[in-house]
Formats: sequence, C-alpha cells, structure tokens
Amino acid sequence: PKLTKIDVSNMITHSLALGTPNDDRSESLLSDQDTGLDLLLNYDRPPPKSRLRQLMEKVAHFLAVSTFLSLLVLIPVITVQALKDKNTSNDHVAFYSSACFVGLTMPISIYGIYGHLSNYNQPKIQKYVVRILWMVPLYSLQSWLGLRFHDSSVWIESLRDMYESYTLASFLYYLIEVLGGEEEITRTLLDMPEQTYGKHGRFMSLFFTDWSGSLFLGRCKWGVLQYVVVKVFCVFLTILCEAAGTYGNGEFSLTSGYFYVTFVANVSQCLALYVLVKLFYAVKVSLLAIGAKPYGKFACVKGVVFFTWWQGVGIAVLQNYGIIHERGTWSQDDVADGLQDYLITVEMLFFAVAHMYTFSYTEYCVDEDLGLPRSGGTFGEALWSSSVPSEIGEDIKTEVLGRKKKEDTSVLSI
Repeated sequence: PKLTKIDVSNMITHSLALGTPNDDRSESLLSDQDTGLDLLLNYDRPPPKSRLRQLMEKVAHFLAVSTFLSLLVLIPVITVQALKDKNTSNDHVAFYSSACFVGLTMPISIYGIYGHLSNYNQPKIQKYVVRILWMVPLYSLQSWLGLRFHDSSVWIESLRDMYESYTLASFLYYLIEVLGGEEEITRTLLDMPEQTYGKHGRFMSLFFTDWSGSLFLGRCKWGVLQYVVVKVFCVFLTILCEAAGTYGNGEFSLTSGYFYVTFVANVSQCLALYVLVKLFYAVKVSLLAIGAKPYGKFACVKGVVFFTWWQGVGIAVLQNYGIIHERGTWSQDDVADGLQDYLITVEMLFFAVAHMYTFSYTEYCVDEDLGLPRSGGTFGEALWSSSVPSEIGEDIKTEVLGRKKKEDTSVLSI
C-alpha cells in the first residue's frame, strides 16, 4: 500500500526517538515537512536536472567526442606532416604535438572537478580535493604555453611553481579533514602505545628535537606551510632577477640567481616532503581503516610536485654539462625549458587518469533516488568554497609568522 505523509512522518519521528544512524538525514527532513515528505513519497521520480547540469553534460559529451577524434586524427596527421617536411621548425612540431596531449588531459581533469562540484556533499574535505585536481590541468596548460612562448617561459613557470606549493598545503589539510580534524588526529596519536612517530633519524635530529604528543601535528603543518611562503618568495626573487638579467636559468654559478633560488627551494621542498611522509606514516593505519586509498593519493600528489621538480633539476644539470645544445633558433636555455615543458604535457595525461581514479567524486555521491538535497550548497557556492584558501592564509600567519589567531565569529566559514 502507498504510504501517506502521516505514516512517513511517524516513521521519521520514531527513528529520531530510537536514535538510529539516520538522525542527521531525518532531522533535515523534519525541518521541511512538505518538501522532505513529498520527496520520500515520490522516490521513484528522480529530481529534474538543472539547466546548468544539462548544459555541462552536453559540453562533457562534446569534449569526449572531440578528444577521441583528436586522438585518431590530429596526432597521426601531425606526425606524418613532420616526417614529410624536414624543414619544419622544432618549436611548431613540439607545440602542436604537445597540444594533443593537453587536449586529452583537460577533459579528463575537468570531468573529475565537475563531478566533485556537482556532488559537493562533504565540503570540508572536497574543497581540498578540488584544489588538488586543478593542479594537473594547470600544469599541462602552463607548460604548453611555456613551450609556445619560450621567451617568457621563466615567468610562466613561476606561476606554476606557486600553485605547486598551494597543492601541497591542500593535501595536508585534506589528510587532516578526512581523519576528522586536528583534535581527532591528536587524540589518535596520543592513544598510540608506541610514541615513535615524532622521532627523527640521526641526521634530522641535528636540526629538530622530537615532535611528541600534541606538538606533532603543529610541526607538520609548519613544515608544509613554510614551503608555501618560501616558494612565493622564490617566485618573486626569480622575477626580479630575470628582469635584472642576473637570473641565469640553468646556471649553477655563484653569480647567478638560479643557483640560490634552486638551493633555497630545494631545502624547503625536501623539508615539506619529510614532514608529509612522517604525517602519512603516523596516520596511515587510520587512513586504511576508512578506505581513503592513502598510497594512491600520496603517490599522485608527490609524483606531480616532486617528480616534475627533480626532473627540471636533472635537465638543468644536463644543460650545465653541455649535454643539451642549442637547436636552430632556440638557445640552450630555450631547449632545456622546452624539454621540461614538453615532458610535463605528456606526463600530465597519465596523472590526469590516475587522479580521476584516486580522487574519484563517486566516494561522495548520495542516493539521488530519494531526491535529497546535497549539503554543500549550489554549484556556484561549491566553486567559491573550493577556490578561496582562507584557512591556509590564517594558518600561515599563526604557524609560520607567529601571529595570534583571530577568533572565528562567522556562522559559516569557507
């Protein structure tokens, strides 16, 4: 028999009285009796899709078709044309062939990002996931532009490097939120029978004392956030040195700004990686217990950030020893930068596929058959929430710069 509104209302009230696991959902339905009960009684009718969602689905279909056509048509055409025309300039061949990889990477990444924003049911966690997912398309697009406008590659790479540090900080906050917040992690660490997670090896003990108890998470946050500050400083220093003609890209010389910027950024980045590894191994049991795929997520983020960085350093070493030479109208610096940019456009395609599976939006989907509204607000609110890093700025002031934290008096924080 068909249930009436009174029957369903009594069922929900009885569920609340018994304290069943559906308390949160039931309370949200009781707050709006007419809407909630109508949705439950007509569960066989899925809610109509918004115009924006219908449009985005059409765009996604178009991108999928165009991507497939580019794979079948553009790559063979460009390859054949390059083999026929021996005089084709290197920059045009590299630019158009890398464009195929960018054309494949962008739809895959945007699909994953749109999936999270459309199913924004855990905003405290998903906003960091979205920020991490933006890394691959931005890396791919910026490297492609750097390959085409190679005279301005240093400026374009500087912007890419700034987002790199932002991604590392987002991954740190993702780990914290997915485990229930700072207080929950601290309690878990304090309850461990063996307090070995905060101890350092022989070399690192020369610089740090043990991070035990409640100090551990704060030290880990400091280790990552200092990289954000140092990276921004290095980017501005790079821009100033390049404008003054003293940067010397790829030159390991005491008279070149590249040497000092690379050294400082390297030390800061290694420290950030070190604290992330310590945090990861301290909480990996908890991550595995909730099915968070910790190893895949850790490998994806660190693979993009640290692999591309050390790849660039390796290319600079080859350039410094004269293994990389000038070609045609491209100088030695242009060839080195172009090689790095081209490799990144190729590698980001594989990272886009890896991110799609390890940071899948399906983990946060709810049963749409009930027509229940998502808890993260509208699509625009989700986009805004995932784009404004207010919490990172506040923690940089307190953890890195040592300023006192302001009291949060807002009802809804981003």
